[in-house]
Amino acid sequence: MLTYQIDPSVLDLQESQDGTDIEFNIKLHHGNSVDQLRLVQQVFDSNTDYTDALFYAYANHEYKVIVRQEHYNDFLIELFKARLLRSLEWAE
Repeated sequence: MLTYQIDPSVLDLQESQDGTDIEFNIKLHHGNSVDQLRLVQQVFDSNTDYTDALFYAYANHEYKVIVRQEHYNDFLIELFKARLLRSLEWAE
């Protein structure tokens, strides 16, 4: 299992289980963070699995991302690579 920490000055992130999927509600606080999230979206949009992560944009830099369970770790890793997470580590 992966655990992560956010930087509250960069974003607010809430995670919830939605059936077999995980739903992330993200509120970005800076314009450059929007660009970083778009890079994460491009990773998932560019592969052949069209339902691995679905991105929905709302007003005021708010996003909902629905991630299939088997892509949960991939999504967190991409957020970390984009510097949207402060830390990411394996936990028992």
